[in-house]
Amino acid sequence: MENTASLKETIKEDVEDYIETKIDIIKLKAIDKTGSAVSGAIVGIASAILGLFILQFLSFSAAYAISSYSGLPYLGFLCVAGFYILVTVSLILLKEKFVTMPIINALLKKFYHRPETQ
Repeated sequence: MENTASLKETIKEDVEDYIETKIDIIKLKAIDKTGSAVSGAIVGIASAILGLFILQFLSFSAAYAISSYSGLPYLGFLCVAGFYILVTVSLILLKEKFVTMPIINALLKKFYHRPETQ
């Protein structure tokens, strides 16, 4: 009878250890995914800000170049503004295909990606 009690106690301890280990694994996976998402967001925001600065300087350069070639000081800025209006309208019309779905797919891949087990 004492062996059975000892065996039950050992099994109980093993099950408790297993549950604690499983909880720790879940916590570590959550921390890994959260850290990955936050770092991705930070890099994305920094890249977007730098990209906007680059785009701004390229836009001014293009506007001045067009103005210089045309001889009309306002024409370059109108052409660049017209280009941005065209891009904005296109993005609004194609938002689902080029903005929403890629973001959803990236998030799904990030959170549901399971590494290959060997």
